Amino acid sequence: METEINSIMMNKRIRRISLSVVLATLVAAMCVACGEPDNGARKRIVSYTTVETAVQSTTADVVRRVADTVVEIQTNTVITQWGMQYVVSGAGSGVIVAHDAAFETYYIVTNNHVIDGASEIKVTLHSGDVYTAALVAADERDDIAVVTIKEASTLNVAIWGDSDSLQIGEDLIAIGNPLGSLGGTVTKGILSATKRSIPVGDYTMELLQTDTAINPGNSGGGLFNMRGNLIGIVNAKTSDEEVEGICFAIPANKAKAIFDDLVQDGVVSGRVNLGINVAYGSNGTVYVNKVIAAESGTFEQYDKIAEINGIAIKSLLNYNDAIATVKPDDVVAVKVYRGELVQNRFGTVLSFATEPTEFTVTAKQLTK
Repeated sequence: METEINSIMMNKRIRRISLSVVLATLVAAMCVACGEPDNGARKRIVSYTTVETAVQSTTADVVRRVADTVVEIQTNTVITQWGMQYVVSGAGSGVIVAHDAAFETYYIVTNNHVIDGASEIKVTLHSGDVYTAALVAADERDDIAVVTIKEASTLNVAIWGDSDSLQIGEDLIAIGNPLGSLGGTVTKGILSATKRSIPVGDYTMELLQTDTAINPGNSGGGLFNMRGNLIGIVNAKTSDEEVEGICFAIPANKAKAIFDDLVQDGVVSGRVNLGINVAYGSNGTVYVNKVIAAESGTFEQYDKIAEINGIAIKSLLNYNDAIATVKPDDVVAVKVYRGELVQNRFGTVLSFATEPTEFTVTAKQLTK
């Protein structure tokens, strides 16, 4: 029996809204987008700490040191279905990891799936204070996002730990917002394994495994060692009813590197784009949904992607894993089956050529 690994965002709540509420929410979204001051082309200068601290005697000692670095995150997303507009509410967690003193700005790391598509992001501190947050940037592949809040007073900032130095069996503490309503919840367990290659949704991720109790709403929360150092960002758990104590977190070293790229450049260095958007159809079909900036003579809309550098593409997971092996400026060998939309008695469907088309394309660094 296969065990499914899922991101662990809280079940979303949907409510129907009037047009006036939609407009108010969209205005709020515009304010969120404008939350960061315009600093021209200046690279952001943020302050964070990565030094190892002393081992604390008890779990309570660690919690006293780090609890107020973990925040609750609530989101609202406006969607349209069947001509009706709705607000989808979600919840997760985040960790304050850096401070830009020049702009009185605090940086919070969370999961991409917590804030993905949100028109409004609210952050609640351990103190109960609530802020409207601004999205800096996000990375879908490694499920990391960065948001900011404005605050002139001093807030506690988590200390990044070295996740590569962790030992199996080491005590770990998770702090987060399970169920989206129990902010500040503390659970404890051990490090079960490192470097677990786990398929999460459409991506394969290399994660820390822990038996620390994790629940929906913990996504984006902190996983700390007994030094009070942040060594992981919680993001996934098993969903099989017969499985217990198997939860996962993004290693701190990985999360911190992505954080740096997102703050400085808005995208992750080394992430590539082939100039297309892809979609997933029936029977394992990955096809070109839209051509954005592909080289002439390469991709066409509705191409079924069969191979990338000799790797068979049978799912979005296969496609994303293949793209993950490619670096900017690499020449990529591609095999596709040309497709088109055709009408049959069941409606409009995709039809593909019986003979493949092969070409090469140069991978480009993903831009913001």
